[in-house]
Amino acid sequence: MALNSIVVLVWIGLAAPLSADEAEYVQIREGMKKLAPLVGQWRAAVTFHDEDGITREEGTYKVSSILDDTYLELEVERHRPDNPQRSHKMLTFITFNPQSKKYDTTFFYSRWAMRVTETGVFDDTAREFRTKAFIPLEDGVNDEAVRTITSLKDPNTIVHRHYSRRSPKESCEHMDLEIVLTRAK
Repeated sequence: MALNSIVVLVWIGLAAPLSADEAEYVQIREGMKKLAPLVGQWRAAVTFHDEDGITREEGTYKVSSILDDTYLELEVERHRPDNPQRSHKMLTFITFNPQSKKYDTTFFYSRWAMRVTETGVFDDTAREFRTKAFIPLEDGVNDEAVRTITSLKDPNTIVHRHYSRRSPKESCEHMDLEIVLTRAK
C-alpha cells in the first residue's frame, strides 16, 4: 500500500464521526469531570435530625474514579464517636447518564438489603450536585420523597444536605441529615 493511501485512510479515520458508544463515553466523562472535586479521602462529621433530636456520627469517605472514569465509587464508614466498633458502611456509585442527561446515584448499605437510586443534575453556577428520589414504603409503611444538595464550592470542605418527607406520616419536608466532609491530609 502506498504512503498516500495510508495517509488518506488515517485522515478518513480521524474525520469519521465518533461511534455512538464513543460519543456517549465522551458525554459521561464530561459529566463526571464536574464531580471530580469529590475524589479523595475525607473525614466526615455527620448530623442526623429526627423527632428524637440530634445524633452525631463521624467517619470516613474514600471517593475513587473507577471503570475508566465512568463512575465514582464512594466507600463510606460512619459510627458514633463513643462506639467506633459499631460502624455502618455504605457503597455508592455515581455516573452520568448520556440518554437522560442526568446523574444516577445508587446506594448499597450494610445490614440492609434495599438499594436506593437517585437521579440528579449539576448546577454549574451554584457548584451544587442535586438529586431526588422516591422510595416506596421505605420503612414498610411510609413512602419517602428525598432530595439532596451537595455543595462543591470549597474543594477542601464538601457540605451534603439530605431532605425528606415520609407520607402519609409527615406533611412537610425537613432536613434530616447533614454531612460535612473535610479533606484528609
